[in-house]
Amino acid sequence: MQNNWFGERPLLSLPQIITLVGVVVALFIGLDLNRRSQAGELVGVDEELLNAEISLETTRQVELQATLEYVQSDDYVASYARDEGGFIQPGEKRVVPLVLEATPQPTPLPTPAANPIESVQPWQAWWRLLSDSPLPQN
Repeated sequence: MQNNWFGERPLLSLPQIITLVGVVVALFIGLDLNRRSQAGELVGVDEELLNAEISLETTRQVELQATLEYVQSDDYVASYARDEGGFIQPGEKRVVPLVLEATPQPTPLPTPAANPIESVQPWQAWWRLLSDSPLPQN
């Protein structure tokens, strides 16, 4: 039996300490690899989102360039002058449709139907419940 400072056997032997240190180091390495893997996956997701956004904005840029070319053309100026400005070219006649507005008629109120419950007496309801026969004539 070995004697140490306290006169007792050591809690862990040297091979157990080396194994414990190895397990702790392996655990830290595994956790670090897992963290790096998740960070790499997040980068990939963000990259896909950015590529989709770039594609959308590229399409929008093409549409805006086509709109710019059309707005700067003579066809657009002529259609704007006719439709919005009210101008006509020599030899054309302006046609302005007239809108006739009809005076709205008020919606007729339906006549209320007679409520049969108001004309029934309480004894008539009891008669029907208890006898299952027609009401006696008054």
